[in-house]
Amino acid sequence: MVKKLNHNVSEWDRRKKINSLYSYLRSLLPSADQAKKLSIPSTVSCVLKYIPELQRQVERLVQKKEEFLSKISREGDLIHLENQRNGTLGSSLSAVSARRLSDREIVVQISIFKVHESSLSEVLLNLEEDGLLVINASSFVSFGGRVFYNLHLQVEGTQETECELLSENLLSLCERRESFP
Repeated sequence: MVKKLNHNVSEWDRRKKINSLYSYLRSLLPSADQAKKLSIPSTVSCVLKYIPELQRQVERLVQKKEEFLSKISREGDLIHLENQRNGTLGSSLSAVSARRLSDREIVVQISIFKVHESSLSEVLLNLEEDGLLVINASSFVSFGGRVFYNLHLQVEGTQETECELLSENLLSLCERRESFP
């Protein structure tokens, strides 16, 4: 008798888990299919129709992303070539942003073309000369050939650092490096 009760309880738990999983699966379907409680076979059928639809949507989005990135890359290359032809490399190739996090912390973001990648060590040296210590630094290269640096800085002592002035100085440093490849 105890054995049968244990079996019934475990079977009840198993069915409860299965029903819970089907309910979760049903909740992932579009809202039109969620309006009514579907039977288990109907749920599986809807999911089998919905998954290929999602796969096609992902493929379309990936294709759009690739087209967009390709267009951005071509436009960036055209700007770069045009600036080289004119003998100038404008600020469109570099961007610098500095924001104060607190009285003693600043975050700096630098974006430059990989072709004119400024030496990070030169940037860090320049920041140290301005009384800023690097707490954390990271970088990554985007598909379009841009390099992004993220710098988390700490202001030494009681020195006041103006973010706008810091941005201008770093942008000037990056542009100087671009002018002399």
